[in-house]
Amino acid sequence: MANLRIENLTKKFDDHVVLSDINFNIGQGEFFSIVGPSGCGKTTLLRIIAGLEFPDSGKIIINGKDITSLPPQKRRIGIVFQNYALFPNMSVYDNIAYGLRIQKTDKTVLDSKINSVLEIVSLTHKIHNSVTSLSGGEQQRVSLARVIVTEPELILFDEPLSNLDYALRIETRNELKRLQRDVGITSVYVTHDQTEALALSDRVAVLNKGVVQQTGSPDDVYYCL
Repeated sequence: MANLRIENLTKKFDDHVVLSDINFNIGQGEFFSIVGPSGCGKTTLLRIIAGLEFPDSGKIIINGKDITSLPPQKRRIGIVFQNYALFPNMSVYDNIAYGLRIQKTDKTVLDSKINSVLEIVSLTHKIHNSVTSLSGGEQQRVSLARVIVTEPELILFDEPLSNLDYALRIETRNELKRLQRDVGITSVYVTHDQTEALALSDRVAVLNKGVVQQTGSPDDVYYCL
């Protein structure tokens, strides 16, 4: 589990300031959401934490180590994308195994890890199914399992429920909350949905026009919205 600290982070694209002097801390095992309207800078912030973009100034510190200039593969950060980013021609097993195979994990260890993570996400019975045969909620769990199995210190969620219909979104939201608690990995969750952020989070940051306007517990934020 990771402690994440963002210090004085600023990012511009040409003359447009996307993020301005962002500061916050996230504790180990915490579920922290960043909520705000489209275009407020939240996805850019997530990409900077992941190492897919670099800030113009400021620092990203994990467990006391400045990782601002590290490439993504050296950050031990997992990302759950909005579109799941699964390989449609692969089975559930092969999708989850992908990252471990890149790490050249021994086959026995690989099998053990995959079986364990499938139990966590309640998909053991789907291990050999094609991911295209799964429901949207099941695909979301495979996407999460593929991240968890590589044992990251931090998981980033980029609006992972936005492609689901309302009923499935509520069901998957509750499941996601349970899984995060069971696994205990520090999580940063980006969404434009205030209800979703308040339901899932230990704390919430409200981002608007590139500025953090408020950080607090769901109750604190709810009564100020």
